[in-house]
Amino acid sequence: MDISGIFHKEENLPLSVEQCSSFHRCSYAMLQPSEEPDKENLLFATAQIDDLIKLVKRPEQIKNCIANDFAFYGSGWQSWGFGGEIECGKYQKEYIPIIPQWKQYITFPGKPSSLVPKEKLLKGQFIIYLRWGTTYMVIASTGNASPAYNEVRPRPAEEFKEDSRNKVLPPVQFFVDRNTRTLYCTAYSDGKKWRAGERIAEITIFVAYNYFALKNGIAALFGSSESPRMQQLEFLNCAYDDRIRRIYTAGWESWYNHYANIDSKLIAADLENLSKTDNLINLHCIQRNRPVVFQVDDGWEKACGQWEVDENRFPEGMTTLASSIEEKGFIPGLWLAPFIVDWRSSIAKNHRDWILRDKKGKPIPAGFHLLWGAPFGKDQPSKPYSYFCLDLSNDEVVDYLARVMDTVVNKWGFRYLKLDFLFAGMIDGVFKNGGAAYQWYDRAIRMITAIKENRNSQPVAYLGCGLPLESSFNQFPLSRIGPDTREAWDTNYLRRAHFSARAGAYANLQSTIGHAFWNKSVYLNDADVVFMRYENISLTDTEKELIALTDYMFSSQLMLSDDPVKFNSASEGFFTNHIENLFKILRETEWAVLNMTDETYCVYSKNLRFVGFINLSDKPVPLHDGQIHDELGLNGVSDSTAYEPLLLHATKTKNGYLMEKHSLSLWEFQRASI
Repeated sequence: MDISGIFHKEENLPLSVEQCSSFHRCSYAMLQPSEEPDKENLLFATAQIDDLIKLVKRPEQIKNCIANDFAFYGSGWQSWGFGGEIECGKYQKEYIPIIPQWKQYITFPGKPSSLVPKEKLLKGQFIIYLRWGTTYMVIASTGNASPAYNEVRPRPAEEFKEDSRNKVLPPVQFFVDRNTRTLYCTAYSDGKKWRAGERIAEITIFVAYNYFALKNGIAALFGSSESPRMQQLEFLNCAYDDRIRRIYTAGWESWYNHYANIDSKLIAADLENLSKTDNLINLHCIQRNRPVVFQVDDGWEKACGQWEVDENRFPEGMTTLASSIEEKGFIPGLWLAPFIVDWRSSIAKNHRDWILRDKKGKPIPAGFHLLWGAPFGKDQPSKPYSYFCLDLSNDEVVDYLARVMDTVVNKWGFRYLKLDFLFAGMIDGVFKNGGAAYQWYDRAIRMITAIKENRNSQPVAYLGCGLPLESSFNQFPLSRIGPDTREAWDTNYLRRAHFSARAGAYANLQSTIGHAFWNKSVYLNDADVVFMRYENISLTDTEKELIALTDYMFSSQLMLSDDPVKFNSASEGFFTNHIENLFKILRETEWAVLNMTDETYCVYSKNLRFVGFINLSDKPVPLHDGQIHDELGLNGVSDSTAYEPLLLHATKTKNGYLMEKHSLSLWEFQRASI
């Protein structure tokens, strides 16, 4: 369906991917200049699903797709949101805002388009697909994936003040009406004043006939681990086999054990003991002389937004700390949240005009945090415990952030920077210099990642977290792709409130599995941390094993947060060796996954050496003999009777198994049995 005032062009791309249809691209542009800036998300395209099904090109599957409902894959707009499938006939559950500020984390920013129906709709951003069996119809916003935009060359910060902001395109949100089988496409362009002929979006559609074709199709659009933006991270590579062009990074971080309660003595003890105990990072990387990141997390700074060292906690300063990490042979890592600020910090007090405000002139809260905002009074201009976002259109803010990054990299010596809460840079408000949030965000992230090498010609890496997924992949190839994990399975009251960005193993695993087909193309997926410890944790061994193996199979970074000082060689050593031995068996294996429900999954390796089953649900799940092969369509190419258990968390039944809750089981192909 044509949208008034919008021009579109269709073409087939010169791409050929095995087991994929042709790649059909639709480009959208403004016919006439806009008289006023956009006041809401811009509806730029609609389509009937049954018309798009014609791209399938296989008559028998076309009939199946038209006759049946589909599973829907949708991702949250930023990395903490849910990314995964919704079963046939179901919809995403709306967040019950028990903490209103948290809506910023999971709600697509800007004002929703008034032209999109208000009925119950499926929602997804950036990349979605509809799935019938093992047939995937992929609909992706690819306008920001063009080679002209995807640059990695270092640039001085001053170039970003007048960057070519017309080159970047706004992020896209898709809506799907199951009942009418209609697709709606909108762009977050609130505040944008369009020129005639200016591009709005590019949407690419293709059909993949199995999971590996899905992954390869995405790689054809966004690049692979050999692309320049990912190869800049080669210095972090700790993969087992140098001959395989896979980038896999690893390290230790202070957060998921110490949290913000850190100081120089505690960090020094962890640094000293990381290579002295048989913890997972020592076994997996240090003893193999592989690169290891040692990351100091939140708690080192004077205040959120005031990125100066707290001398009470780190009296020797950050230069000394980074040097001590480097001397131990590790890559110094540091956590920052550059786009947010505590109203009580000196930065906020001295620069009230730096904080983004709404139409009434009130500061816009970016989120809720007990440590980053006062409960009430003159130090809290919004809801209790709110923190705030900076106005990235303000050149003084950009200059300030440039100075912070130069200090952290070139003066202090940190070379792996975890930049967190980046979504705050995309919150809509009244910008000092007008325009749209996505343009100012693009300028800002190009600036804060501009230093590719420090003054000693050593490479620098950036990990993005809590970041807008579509607007960030070029500058943050290594990024989190799900909510925080933690040392517990779930938080029940947040689960009942349908808060998809909650911390916990359950929500984290859903997104790790859901975003797996992005790995090594859109992003090098960071799935957060794994746990081996027995203190300060409520996870069972089976749950810890599930987290570790899922992360290893479906992501590109392995981070540990256990306390190496308190390493218990008897209990933790035994479990760590168990996990490391499984890693050795599974190393350099490429995996596919297929949802049975939104909590249960079949998995298999590309070489068909392994098949498996993941159960995230809170109860045992029956699995009959041969069911994995049936679900994955492997009958005829692999003998289901030739597999023996490698890792089994199940009770044998008459016709199969009863799979344990919160578990991963694997079967290995036995050549001797056939």
